[in-house]
Amino acid sequence: MATAVRLHRFSTRYAPENHLYGHEWRWMPGNCTHYGRWPQHDFTSLKKLRPQSVTSRIQPGSDVIVCAEMDEQWGYVGAKSRQRWLFYAYDSLRKTVVAHVFGERTMATLGRLMSLLSPFDVVIWMTDGWPLYESRLKGKLHVISKRYTQRIERHNLNLRQHLARLGRKSLSFSKSVELHDKVIGHYLNIKHYQ
Repeated sequence: MATAVRLHRFSTRYAPENHLYGHEWRWMPGNCTHYGRWPQHDFTSLKKLRPQSVTSRIQPGSDVIVCAEMDEQWGYVGAKSRQRWLFYAYDSLRKTVVAHVFGERTMATLGRLMSLLSPFDVVIWMTDGWPLYESRLKGKLHVISKRYTQRIERHNLNLRQHLARLGRKSLSFSKSVELHDKVIGHYLNIKHYQ
């Protein structure tokens, strides 16, 4: 067993001449293993997470989503050059996330989100001015406006406040794509899907 050095504080209440603040520090040798070492984090519990990508609060086919806002949120894994985007749809009347996917900011990722949303009856789609939304939602009732995407933009800010790994200028970041997707997906499961 490793020998470590512990720091003990002894009260010198009855001998104030020893120290100005009434106590002093003394080094004591000991056989404690956790002194002087950083704890090793075990991420096996996070790796076992299997978050779902679609809500169970809204029943496909029976419930109608009157107004769905769609947006994407930037994140990164390891370095800011390795971007990882969160695409999701938000039901503005129920104030809940309907579905989400992770990936690059491409039409393929948007297509995966749209395939998750296909069982739901959405009346109006509201997005910002990203051109791929317009081409993907052609033939549907689609409103392009910053004004009507304010709820999902507010939700983006809430995500940045609650999950440090989504902050733009932060020391917290994900080191693996797997944990990035699982931690954010688990947060959405707890807050919106169950």
